Amino acid sequence: MQPLMRMAIGVALVLGALLLAANTLGNRSGPPASGPVAGDPERGRIVFERAGCSACHAPTTEFRVGTGMAGVLQPEGPVYPPGVDYRGALPNGAPRTEENVAAFIRTTNQGQIGLMPGRALNDQQMADLLAYLRTLRR
Repeated sequence: MQPLMRMAIGVALVLGALLLAANTLGNRSGPPASGPVAGDPERGRIVFERAGCSACHAPTTEFRVGTGMAGVLQPEGPVYPPGVDYRGALPNGAPRTEENVAAFIRTTNQGQIGLMPGRALNDQQMADLLAYLRTLRR
């Protein structure tokens, strides 16, 4: 076999092995979920602290860099500072539902108050965080 042919076969084998490894590692999500992930408020409190939410948001009505989270998943909503009015919606204009709050948390958004960077939370972390936010009442 010619050296050039041997090298081409070697490169093809290495590329094939890399593609197989990447596909195997990329599919580690486990079996499909049978339904919504149940959240735990105590684990959600830990997510709130460790994901950096508490650096800008209080779990009360206190305004820090961002709005306090008390009431964010309640019909009355959170308490905004004077002059800020989202008319019952999220800063991006979406209705304040759990699904929309989760999407808002995961993406970077600009509101009347400032910029909120997105957070890369997995489904369990998000379910836990939402369970915690549901406990925060005004």
